[in-house]
Amino acid sequence: MSKLSRFVLLPYVCFFLLLSAYAVLQPEYTWDLLGYIGSSIDSTDARTIHDVAFEAIRPLAAKKDIQIDNPYRVDVAANPYHFAEQLPFYSIKPIYVALIKGEHRLGMPFPKAAVTISAVSNFLLALLLWHWLSTYLGGLPLAASCTLIMLSPNILELSRWAAPDCLAALIAAVGLYLILERNLPFWGCSLLVLDVWVRTDALILAGIILFALLLRGRLDFAQFASLSVLSLGSYFTINHFAGSYGWPALFYNSFQGGLTTPGETLIHFSRSAYIHQVVRGAYLWLISGSFALYLLLGALAIWLHRPSLYSDMVAGVLATRAVSYALYPNGDQRYTAVLFVIIPVALVIAVRRSTLRNSQALSESQANSPSMRGMPAAQVGPDPAISGALAR
Repeated sequence: MSKLSRFVLLPYVCFFLLLSAYAVLQPEYTWDLLGYIGSSIDSTDARTIHDVAFEAIRPLAAKKDIQIDNPYRVDVAANPYHFAEQLPFYSIKPIYVALIKGEHRLGMPFPKAAVTISAVSNFLLALLLWHWLSTYLGGLPLAASCTLIMLSPNILELSRWAAPDCLAALIAAVGLYLILERNLPFWGCSLLVLDVWVRTDALILAGIILFALLLRGRLDFAQFASLSVLSLGSYFTINHFAGSYGWPALFYNSFQGGLTTPGETLIHFSRSAYIHQVVRGAYLWLISGSFALYLLLGALAIWLHRPSLYSDMVAGVLATRAVSYALYPNGDQRYTAVLFVIIPVALVIAVRRSTLRNSQALSESQANSPSMRGMPAAQVGPDPAISGALAR
């Protein structure tokens, strides 16, 4: 690392420490917080779980997204048994729930524990980005690139949400870093399998990346088969022990006004309801959720990285988001949030490599020009620093 890079590293770290502290002090809570708190309570008694969970959010009653302001929430808030029936929608994120439980045992209130996980994950993601891009950039360009990526609204907002999405993005980003920069595809994919225990829909990302690496020859068939079985086994194990109600109940509870008794309701799912939600959520997914913009940036990164593994990983992440939306048509940017990391990182690296190639080509053309013939090779050869960076 250059002296200038070391000089700007300290303010960079301090800045993101302050942002993480701000996220904890000014969090963004939603109704989902109740489900995560309820899943973290050490009790099997519905009344106890209900009372502890609603007591935990009492200081947050003024928060708009957590108010009891519709018939579904009124019923769940009044009936402990109906509230208990909601918990399988949240207990399928076992690592996130376990972390909340652990922090609470250390004395932290449930709401703060939930958002602290996101704030810490955001800070660690900032450190990962610095380490990742420091191979290609230095000094102020390095600090500016990492800061601007982390300050994009799609990532910054996740640091303030009491949800597992920022943690899931961090684990997926570390996995892709090991695959792309450390040539450790097996261990990188193992982290993607671990990510299933944070968000079960991470199974889609793991499956697509595993298949891409198999086609590339980066994983042999035994590794591919073992990781595939492990990821599928993780998914079904989590759903079984969490008491998942299945996809129709999840869809209805998310998009049709909420199910107060999902464990007692026979759900009739209609194709028209699904199509209606796909169309209704398309604006949030493509425009407000920035997928259209990142699709363009991803296409540029793929074009610049054409023979590289980076192009496969970018395409895999984009395909994951499209498949995830088709299965669960919610356009929030928090789903498959790792795409907001890997795509700008791939684009920065592609531009840097292209610049270095052009510089080397220019040096070689100048060395072969008639006016430069006869000069010592040391005076006309390519810059060793450029050649070394290009080799990396």
